[in-house]
Amino acid sequence: MKGTRILFFLFTCFSLVGYSINFSRVNVAWQYDPNAPIKIEHRVVTIGERFRVFLHLKVDSVDQWNYEFLMQDGYESESHEEVSPRLDTLRNGKNDLILSLDLERGNSDLLVIKIFRFEEYYYYDIGLRIGNLPFPAIYPVDADGLPIFKNYVNRSGFQWMNSQTFHAMKFLESPDPADPPMADMKPLAPGADLDTSFIFSDSISFEDGYFYTVRDDSLASTGVTVLKTPPYFPEYRKLTELVEAMFYLTSEAEKKSLLNSKDLKKSFDSFWINNFNTKPRARSAIRKYYNAVELSNRTFTDFKSGWKTDRGMMFIVFGKPDEVYRTNSLEEWYYDSGNSFEFTVISSYFSARTYTLRRNKDLEELWYKQIASIRRGINE
Repeated sequence: MKGTRILFFLFTCFSLVGYSINFSRVNVAWQYDPNAPIKIEHRVVTIGERFRVFLHLKVDSVDQWNYEFLMQDGYESESHEEVSPRLDTLRNGKNDLILSLDLERGNSDLLVIKIFRFEEYYYYDIGLRIGNLPFPAIYPVDADGLPIFKNYVNRSGFQWMNSQTFHAMKFLESPDPADPPMADMKPLAPGADLDTSFIFSDSISFEDGYFYTVRDDSLASTGVTVLKTPPYFPEYRKLTELVEAMFYLTSEAEKKSLLNSKDLKKSFDSFWINNFNTKPRARSAIRKYYNAVELSNRTFTDFKSGWKTDRGMMFIVFGKPDEVYRTNSLEEWYYDSGNSFEFTVISSYFSARTYTLRRNKDLEELWYKQIASIRRGINE
């Protein structure tokens, strides 16, 4: 396996000669694995001449893990510097740790964290800029004053830090899911129609179904984008939401039939039973599919729900990748089956890293085969 060889080389370099790696060769697929023994979230803010990185770790036992920090000039850099940031512990539980890291601002664009215990090693990458621009100083916090790490908020009552007033631009969340691979290539930079803009103080109630770009100054070049979701998100519970998320499995005629149905529940049940023949198989397929939708929402949500993004779409249809490699402008997914996908990465006004699937004719054929196999129940 490509990943096995690369990781062995990586460990050898660390153990013999220190940090001398090209991070674009590091397999970070564990970040998309719901069963990984460690889960990490982060948020970056820029305060004066320093980066402040909030780090949230969920592990089986906090005391068993160790950490090392590496600064480098992008994913493909061969120039590295081991650093010792100032660490403040914001929460310390048995399986839950929130840290604040303060780092001097320099020319490095990438922070790599090595988390390890015994012979287990994990590498977590954090971009320190939005393109060539700094992250803003402001950030949202929960009722306990702790940073909110997700790109969405599903509760009211959160607040904002590091400014007296905030400038918000309100956009309706796009109702459109990612274009399947047979569609024409869409623009790399996302667009959205402005609903309204306003000024608020440190707390405000956002409206479900909208995303907000918040800045501390109306002229600021970067801000924080937050999608407001229902309280049960990243799950879906409403029948209309469940039907909408079937987009990748249904034909145009089936979508219209479902949406125009006078008895949506009956039509929903009929679709799954007709495709999987029995109620038990249909229930199993529904459980598997919407578990993938929930994981996509949890992992890939930015200014729209995760299942609607290009990565979310491929995660739902093809499953979690076995290998993931990143560069400054590309993310590559590899599967043990031989399938592979590439996502172009750019920075946009709404997101520090926006991912667009690279499409081609071979991918279009593969997509049709995969959808057909799912609907025949082959992947059950």
